[in-house]
Amino acid sequence: MRTTPIRTLTTMAATITITSAALLAVAAPAHAAAPPRLDSVVDTAVAGYLEDDRIPGAAVTVVAGGRTVLTKGYGVADVQAGTPVDPHRTGFFLGSLAKLFTAQAASQLIAQGAVDPEADVNDYLQAVTVPDTYPGRPVTLDRLLTHTAGFDSDLIGRSRSRAQDVEPLAESLVTRRPPRIRAPGTIAAYDNYGYALAGQLVAEASGRPFPAYVDEHILQPLGMTRSTFAQPQPAPIAADLARGYRPGGPSGWTRDEGQYGAWSPAGPGVVSTAADMSRWMTGQLTDGTPANRLMQQVHYRQDSRLPGLGYGFEEWRRVGQTGWFKDGDIPGFHANLLLVPGHDVGVFVVFNGDGTDGRAAWDGKDLINRVVAALLPDGPATNAPSATTDSPVAASLDSYTGTYRSARVSRTGLMAMEGLAGGVTVEKDGRNGLRTTGLSLDPDRPEQRWLPLGDGSFQERGGGRATLAFAEGGVLVSSALPSTAYEKLTWRQSPALHQGLLGTGMAVLLLAAAALPATALVRRIRGSAPHPLPARAARATAVATGLIAAAFAATLVAVVSDSNAMAETVLLGSPLLSSVTMLGTALVPLTLCLMAGAIAAWFRSWWNIAGRVLFTVVAAGACAMSSMLVQYHLVGGPFAWLAG
Repeated sequence: MRTTPIRTLTTMAATITITSAALLAVAAPAHAAAPPRLDSVVDTAVAGYLEDDRIPGAAVTVVAGGRTVLTKGYGVADVQAGTPVDPHRTGFFLGSLAKLFTAQAASQLIAQGAVDPEADVNDYLQAVTVPDTYPGRPVTLDRLLTHTAGFDSDLIGRSRSRAQDVEPLAESLVTRRPPRIRAPGTIAAYDNYGYALAGQLVAEASGRPFPAYVDEHILQPLGMTRSTFAQPQPAPIAADLARGYRPGGPSGWTRDEGQYGAWSPAGPGVVSTAADMSRWMTGQLTDGTPANRLMQQVHYRQDSRLPGLGYGFEEWRRVGQTGWFKDGDIPGFHANLLLVPGHDVGVFVVFNGDGTDGRAAWDGKDLINRVVAALLPDGPATNAPSATTDSPVAASLDSYTGTYRSARVSRTGLMAMEGLAGGVTVEKDGRNGLRTTGLSLDPDRPEQRWLPLGDGSFQERGGGRATLAFAEGGVLVSSALPSTAYEKLTWRQSPALHQGLLGTGMAVLLLAAAALPATALVRRIRGSAPHPLPARAARATAVATGLIAAAFAATLVAVVSDSNAMAETVLLGSPLLSSVTMLGTALVPLTLCLMAGAIAAWFRSWWNIAGRVLFTVVAAGACAMSSMLVQYHLVGGPFAWLAG
C-alpha cells in the first residue's frame, strides 16, 4: 500500500512554513524538570551500557509537551584527553540520522511546488543522470525517500578518514553509482545511494550546495548552531567533536576511522549535539509545517498490515500508539531517535563507541524502549486480531518456512558476501507457530517465536510487540525493520548450501596442499620412477591452489573476525579487503587448470586409479570453492564478468 504524496501547496502554505521557521529561530525549546522516574531510568540504563558493553560516552535528550525535559551527557568524548561529554557542546556523528534532514529538505521543496515527487529525477538533475534501466518506470524523488528506487547496495570504499579527502557529491554519484537491479516501487531495500542522490536533487533544484541549503533552511531557523553538514566542520564545532572508539588495542580502546564521505545526505560527516537534536525534535512535534507533515506520513508499505515508510522515518508502533523512528550507525557512533506525536514525546540517544560485539547499536533502541515505558503506558488495545494457537493458517505453515535474504544485500558487488553469512531462517514451531533466527535486532534474543494472526501475519510470542507478515512473491516483512524486506531463497540460493560448498572445497584444497608434497617425498625416498612432467605440473598446481586457498581463508577470517573493525574496513576499503579479491581471483585460473589436469589424467592414464580419483576430487573441490567465490563477487579483474 502506498499513499500519494502532496505535489504542490498554495502560496499561503509556503508563507506559513517561512513564518513558523522564523518563530522557531527566536524561540529555542524551553527546559522543564525531568520526571524523577525518567532521570533514574536513563541514568541507570546508560551507566550499565557504558560499563557492561565498554562504550566511552553517550548523550541523551528527551522532549515532551513542547519542552526539553532531559538533556544529559555521560562518560567521555575523548578517551585520551578524558574530556567529558557535554550535551550542549559535544558533537557526535549522526550516521544515517542525516537522512532525516535530507528528507526534510526535499519535503520543503515538494511543499513549495519546486519539485514534483512523482516526476523522473532526471528532470531536475544535470550533473548526474540516472540510466533508463526500466523504460517507463523512472526513479522519482518519492522512490528515493522511501528506499524503493531499486539501486543495488555498495559501500566498499565510500568513506574517508579525513574530511579534506572527501570528493564532491556529484562526482561520487557518477563514478560510484551502483547498478539498478529492481524496477522502482518493487520492494523496500535500504538505500544510501538513493538518499545521496536526493541530496544532489535538492542542491540542483534549489541552486545551493546541499550543506548550505540545510544550514540556511533547517539548522539556522531552529537555532541548531552546533550542527553541520559541512566537511570539514567549522572550527568551533570541530574543536568539540567526540571521538569514536571500539573495544581493543593496547590501551583498551581503538580509535574508529571512516566517519566522512561524499554521500553526506545519506549519513557521512554530519554532526550534531544532543541539545541541537532536542530543538529539531521539538520542531517536528510542535511545528506542523507541510514539510514536517510530509515526513510524518506513510508513503510506502511493503505490506498493508505492517508499519510503513515516511520520508526519512520508519513508522513505529506500540500497543495503542504510533510514532516515527530512525537510527544511524557509522564507525564508532550509533544514534537512535523516536518521535511519538500523539503524546508530543521525542527521544534521542547517541554513543561514541561501538561496544562489545557492536552492542551500542542495540543499546540505543533498548534505552528508547525504557524511556517510552517510563513516560507512556500502553495505550488501549486495537481491533487487530489476537494471536492464537488454533488459527486456521496452521496447515499452510510449510509455505512460509525456508531461508530469506535481506533485499539490502548486494547482488553485484563485493558486499554480496553479506549474503554468505546467512539470512533469516523460518521454521515450524509446534503445530501452529513459527520460529525465526536472524530477524531479531536484540543480540540477546537471536531466536523469536511467532503465533499466527491469520492471513499470513504473525505476532511474537511471550508478550512481544513485534509482528511479521508474508507478502506476495515470497517476501517477508518485519515490523522491526520496515525499510528493508526479505526475499525467499530457493534451495540453490541457500547460504547453508553455499557455506557447505565453500567449506568443503576449501578443506579438500588444504588437504591436497599438505598431502601431495608428502606423497611426492615418499615416492622419492622409495626411489619410484618419476611421473611424466605434465602430471607433476598438475600436482604442483594442486599444491599451489591449496596454498592460495589457505591464504584466502586466513585473509577472509582477518576481515570478518571483528565485526566492529569490519565496518571500518568495508567503508574505507583496505589492502586486506583487496587481498581477499586478489586471492579469490587467482583461484579461478588455477581451478581451470586443475579441471583440465583431471581430464588429462584419465585420458593419459596418469597415476593409478586411486590417484586419478583423488586428483579429480581435488579439482572438484577447487571448482566448488571457485564457484562460490564467483557467486559472491569475491573475484575481480578479467574474471569479474563471471559474477555479473
